[in-house]
Amino acid sequence: MNNCRIRTLLTILFVFLLTAEPVFSIPLEQTDNPDPPSTVVKLIFIHHSTGENLLTDGYGNLGKTLGRNKYFVSDTNYGWGPDSIGDRTDIPDWLEWFCSAQTPSYMAALYNESGQHSTYTRTRADPGGENEIVMFKSCFPNSNLEGNPNDPPNPTPGLTVGHAKYVYNKLLKYFAAHTDKLFIILTAPPVTDPTYGANARAFNNWLVYNWLWENRYPYSNVAVFDFYNVLTHPSNHHYFLNGDVRHIFGIQNTLSYPSSPGDDHPSVTGSRKATLEYVPLLNVFYHRWKAGARNVAIPANGMQDGWILESSESSGIGGSMNSAAATFRLGDDAQDRQYRAILSFDTSSLPDNAVIVTAMLKIKAAGLAGIEPFSTHGLLWVDARRGAFSDNPALQATDFQAAATKLKVMTFNKVTVNRWHNALTGSANFSLLNLSGLTQFRLRFTRDDNDDLGADYRTFYSGNSTNKPSLWITYYQLN
Repeated sequence: MNNCRIRTLLTILFVFLLTAEPVFSIPLEQTDNPDPPSTVVKLIFIHHSTGENLLTDGYGNLGKTLGRNKYFVSDTNYGWGPDSIGDRTDIPDWLEWFCSAQTPSYMAALYNESGQHSTYTRTRADPGGENEIVMFKSCFPNSNLEGNPNDPPNPTPGLTVGHAKYVYNKLLKYFAAHTDKLFIILTAPPVTDPTYGANARAFNNWLVYNWLWENRYPYSNVAVFDFYNVLTHPSNHHYFLNGDVRHIFGIQNTLSYPSSPGDDHPSVTGSRKATLEYVPLLNVFYHRWKAGARNVAIPANGMQDGWILESSESSGIGGSMNSAAATFRLGDDAQDRQYRAILSFDTSSLPDNAVIVTAMLKIKAAGLAGIEPFSTHGLLWVDARRGAFSDNPALQATDFQAAATKLKVMTFNKVTVNRWHNALTGSANFSLLNLSGLTQFRLRFTRDDNDDLGADYRTFYSGNSTNKPSLWITYYQLN
């Protein structure tokens, strides 16, 4: 190739680089870190008998396991602290610990406690200084929550779903003022009596999925380990697996690991299962906190979302659409045409150097027409587009069949939390979130229709409503 031709090609390449469309900014690829801290960290655990069993060598082995993971462990128990505050660990009692006139004295004692009030082996020397991590839990009677699963927060004292939500909401004010500490809530263990099982499940799911999001809590110094869920069935989990925090539930709302008939203290097997699942999660929560991770809720853009109805059964092509309604539809109509929906989020509000560690898409159920599509139409899938479907941010009929950056990136759990359905993106798909502009999602059931010539669809609140779909993201910035 002669020099003239080389110069010509270089000139063309230079002009192309100057005029080409900008490449979408891609989140930095990095997963959560389940490894122990690099130096010994002081931790204190507020508990009673179940926590004592969990810590004990030869029972739950949590004390030794935490030590092997570079935590210096102390704990409180009955009779501990100013005013014997250690006696009181029911859910309503947390207001006295963290939100009362006595809070400064209680917390001073808690942060400076370095003693053992249970039997477990310490494998680390005290590094000095205050406790950095506060773990706390209530005992299993606190799973007997009265009221109803979706009750709103209620200031009226009592062991109810509503008051439990009220208590945990109030705690956030203290936690937000003390971001130099990491607070870990262990949910109350389950009981074998099924009377209040649905309430316990709903409340603990609220803690995991909705509590911080509803309060738009921005800091990473608060985390939840669903001790309750882990003990309800061998197939129920809350753990770190293959780069992601996973919360798997749906089987049974009662204790699967009683220590003996009639005794709801978790057994050795259940306690050890909890230890194995909890400690790597604690490491993940610790590293997020130390990295200065933040939480942000991004609402859907109502001017760019809506539903699209297929032009005819099995055509696979969009026909009519609606971008102005306060709800969108998913399922099929009376002619067996499929409804799909587009949700649009401005993800450019995230920093260009954001390292995303969680991303959850949330939609709120509004109503039902005909047969429940979650029962007849399969999974509710989400396709993702880094940018806009049909290369146009506004809703288009062609968005029904337009190419996605990736198909089936997540599915919505059909179980709701206060009527909100949740779908976790997973670390393998964080790169689909466009840090330079728009990210859109297309929602559709696996089965396009159920061939009954009846309208069978779910409605969900759109970005035009006060219950906007939300993208709840946790990230930190890479230095």
